[in-house]
Amino acid sequence: MSSLLRPLHIAVIDPGCRVPELDNYNRLVLGCPEVRLSYHLPALFGMSSLQFLVQKPDALIIFGSSASVYDQLPWQEELHLWIKHEIEQGLPILGICYGHQLMAHLFGGTIGFATESQEKFKGLRTVNFSKNGFWTGKNGRYIVSHRELITSLPESFETCGSSPVCEHELIKHKQLPVWGIQSHPEAGPEFIQNSTIPLDSEEREPFAPGQDFMRKFVQYLVQQRIQ
Repeated sequence: MSSLLRPLHIAVIDPGCRVPELDNYNRLVLGCPEVRLSYHLPALFGMSSLQFLVQKPDALIIFGSSASVYDQLPWQEELHLWIKHEIEQGLPILGICYGHQLMAHLFGGTIGFATESQEKFKGLRTVNFSKNGFWTGKNGRYIVSHRELITSLPESFETCGSSPVCEHELIKHKQLPVWGIQSHPEAGPEFIQNSTIPLDSEEREPFAPGQDFMRKFVQYLVQQRIQ
């Protein structure tokens, strides 16, 4: 069957070590009915669901994790090698939080703690965009929950968005269709509860900018496919 006759398949990789972010995946499914999404939990259940996919994915979205890219946990080496291979094959990839840091790490970048106290940033943060992309506007305000960030960006990447807290909030590979974002645009109310993230009661639509970012990414993939 021609790839143009079937729905775009996006494999969502959730490397969560304790609590699967299934609610975030469900939000993607409900918000993107024109594509097919599959859900994979390599840290909890291994790589088999990715290795034996009947339909090869057309793109990847990699969620966050409580793990560091440097932890050398049993599941990480196999997953990282699999993702690097898919990158080399030209597969479009969006890395979120852990996935964002992983994109830099796989290409020789470095990851470190955001503060000497290893404080975890939680809440909402404004990202100012310095370059154009599938996202829209000059900035976006997204949920954050992280203690590590990219400290050195590989030469093959460019920074597309920054904040006073994080220089490399949004990154893009210069040649390949690979992006990373430090915040959690995929997050919904359940993520806030699971991660005990404080939100100001005056925040009227804390999830809308993130939903728009994720929706624009999927729309970009669909448009690139039909061109």
